[in-house]
Amino acid sequence: MKLEEGAGVHVGFDVGATNMRIARVMARGIREARRVATPSDVHEGVRLLARLIRECAEGEPLAAIAGGVPAVVSEGHMYRAPNLEGWTNFDLRDALSRELGAVVKIHNDADLAALGEATYGAGRGMRVVAYVGVGTGIGTARIVDGHIDGGAFDLEAGHQILDVKGTQTLESLVSGGAFMKRFGVQGKDAPRDIFEENVPLLAAGIYNIILHWSPEVVVLGGSMMNEDSGYRLADVAAALEKLPAIYPKVPEVCLAQLKDDAGLHGARALFFGMK
Repeated sequence: MKLEEGAGVHVGFDVGATNMRIARVMARGIREARRVATPSDVHEGVRLLARLIRECAEGEPLAAIAGGVPAVVSEGHMYRAPNLEGWTNFDLRDALSRELGAVVKIHNDADLAALGEATYGAGRGMRVVAYVGVGTGIGTARIVDGHIDGGAFDLEAGHQILDVKGTQTLESLVSGGAFMKRFGVQGKDAPRDIFEENVPLLAAGIYNIILHWSPEVVVLGGSMMNEDSGYRLADVAAALEKLPAIYPKVPEVCLAQLKDDAGLHGARALFFGMK
């Protein structure tokens, strides 16, 4: 996948509920990203993004910009943004395009992280890659033959219902935001037994994703996926093995390799592909 653009500087950004990252991206990699707090107001966010993007360009003309946002996205318009309410129902592509006078591409943040991992990271060489980012919320994406898969909107498997009676979703049960609501503790500070208690729920959500998307590999990213103070890969894999065997084998499940830079590498993949 390659985004058509003119000559000049390419910039990627990744907006999170707490911080956003902006970096100049090139075919050979990305420059060190700048990390700043995400404004709660989207108009302030646009002004800050535009200023930082111009700083990344260092006086050179802008060719194109691509970024990920934690929201349901269609045609550059942000719809529901449950962890960043002040950015809900806003056409970010149009606002940044008018501010900067350059091509702007807006995706769901999990879509860009997944594309980065599929092109340069843990999913490289695989035809069908499922990505599950477990952080404040749960972002999901599917990459097929190097392209972001989707429908009218991006894929939102983090909102699949696991508890029918309570209509509780995967995100409302196992994410960092869920830990605060359910246990009154941030994910990084949660005791090990809470993670162990919730591993089967996370595995059930991943299992449903596998059945719906039939990936060759499932890449697990996000701040809640870590061996020291989060969900452990071996525990998740073991819980998956205990679930009914529909396919001849469970696809490979692995940790993301690009960490916080995955979305920026996704922007890189939009511009340059496998160059």
